[in-house]
Amino acid sequence: MSDISIRVSIPLDDEGFIEMECDYCKNRFMLHQSVYSDESNLYFFCPICGLPNDTNTFYCPEVLDALHQKAINYMNNEIQRQLAPSIKKLNESGLIKMSLKVPKQEPERELYTPANEYILFHHHCCGVDVKALELDAQIGLYCPICGGSKL
Repeated sequence: MSDISIRVSIPLDDEGFIEMECDYCKNRFMLHQSVYSDESNLYFFCPICGLPNDTNTFYCPEVLDALHQKAINYMNNEIQRQLAPSIKKLNESGLIKMSLKVPKQEPERELYTPANEYILFHHHCCGVDVKALELDAQIGLYCPICGGSKL
């Protein structure tokens, strides 16, 4: 069996920031794509609640839903591609009659446009910019790289 890669293009705002959501507190924030794609970062600290988690756990539910739909569509296409010739041969033998009903393929959903409600904040400790809601910033923001002091 081989590995299959399915890609979903995650929308960025005008300044190259990607919207993310914490698994723990469910709050959203934005990190620059260069920070997010830096492979030396194995985990991030949520800027809102300060809890660390693997980098791949901060995807927004909309992104995960789009990826899930693409995977289901791919699976249905593969089932049809692999089984249809075998079923056709069985039906030609005359001993067995079979049919293959593959679920209708769902259209791929357009992903959201990131909200413009976020305000840019700079963490001097690691030199990282974070976009967060004004209310979250008033409470204080943690550095997503080191988890350090609140702004």
